Amino acid sequence: MQMQYTKNINNKSVLGIIRRFCNYIDPRLTEHGSHVAYIVFCMLRGTGQYSGQELRDICFAAQLHDVGAYKTEEISRMIQFETSDVWDHSFYGYLFIRYFSPLKELAPAVLLHHITWKFLENEKELCPKLKDLSQLIHIADRIDVSMSLENRSWEQTLPSFMEGKRTIFAPHIVDLAAKLDFHGSIEEEWRKDSEYFDFLTRIPLSGEEITNYLKMLVFIIDFRSHYTVTHTIATTSISYELGKLLSLGEDRLNQVLCGALLHDLGKIAIPVDILESPGKLSDQAMTVMRTHVNLTEEIFGGSIDETIARIALRHHEKLNGSGYPGGLTAGDLTTEERLVAIADIISALTGTRSYKDSFPTERIRSILTRMKTDGLLDPSIVGLAVENLEEILETTAVRCQPILSIYDKLKTEYEALLPLQSLSDKLHFALALKEPDHALLWP
Repeated sequence: MQMQYTKNINNKSVLGIIRRFCNYIDPRLTEHGSHVAYIVFCMLRGTGQYSGQELRDICFAAQLHDVGAYKTEEISRMIQFETSDVWDHSFYGYLFIRYFSPLKELAPAVLLHHITWKFLENEKELCPKLKDLSQLIHIADRIDVSMSLENRSWEQTLPSFMEGKRTIFAPHIVDLAAKLDFHGSIEEEWRKDSEYFDFLTRIPLSGEEITNYLKMLVFIIDFRSHYTVTHTIATTSISYELGKLLSLGEDRLNQVLCGALLHDLGKIAIPVDILESPGKLSDQAMTVMRTHVNLTEEIFGGSIDETIARIALRHHEKLNGSGYPGGLTAGDLTTEERLVAIADIISALTGTRSYKDSFPTERIRSILTRMKTDGLLDPSIVGLAVENLEEILETTAVRCQPILSIYDKLKTEYEALLPLQSLSDKLHFALALKEPDHALLWP
């Protein structure tokens, strides 16, 4: 049976979720990404160079062009008008989009979005389309920095591109930019342009594409800390296996999968030092950590099916009312909600931390049994989990291994690039990288 994680999520919903999610990373990057995507759209609209679907995907890639800065933590330095080293976040963004997004074909444009035309023009390995796309993002990026951060008007901004024509910027892309006519700030322009928002939502994303975009958000969260790399897929896998043991029908299993997939989106706003805290969290840190559930609800923004939202948002509730954020009791919690709560606990117990290894199976059984006895967890689901724990964990380990392998590959590649000195060496190294050996194995 092929599971459909996102039956009830449409284009408009997923775009809203992505935008609200990114706002919690750093609003400067989200606003900048939104502006750059809009400027690219304005340069290409009416040219007929790309189909509607191609242009939509190009705008999505432009929105995410600085995703590498979420990892390299160079936001303040990166958004200056000129920076001495823009390669780190460009390379990480390239790897991330290539391995963990539906936009892998556009990843080289993200890699090259700060590279000058003088260099690109003579690179025979690059096709003309990728050169153009990288230059489109480059020029749009610089327009937004000039106007939104340097507070220059469009009339003050345009001459700098004319001066860089043929050296920094491709002449034919500068010509597209020269046709723009911004009267106010980029923020004002893109917010009032109803044609842009209609365009983004008019061409439907497939269910598979929506699921892959939401999985991409999960990877952004989990990859902030190497201790959480597989937490969400493990929780999703364990939930699925428990759901099958409970003989849930297809629709209920789909709801469980989607709720488990989305349950920790709010952790994007939790500081990494809390996520990686060595030992038990202080009361103050725990208060911050607990906000991730409310933040997840805010990211949903009413765009998620109510049943799925409750599954995601109630994964820390307990049957005796001692959980959070609602202090709900047994009568408030459905089977699906209880199931994902147990899966989340098992996933946390099997995960490694700076202060502990993965707990052995017998200790996990003991902890689950004690929590059942204390009235915290559903007895029948705990019974199934305890009885089938080895099989559940073995299946989950198989699903997690490809992600761990790709994470290690990404880290190795990133570290191998850093010592390279010349731009040509870096470019050839990046473009020569092979695809991961294993496909991702979500349930």
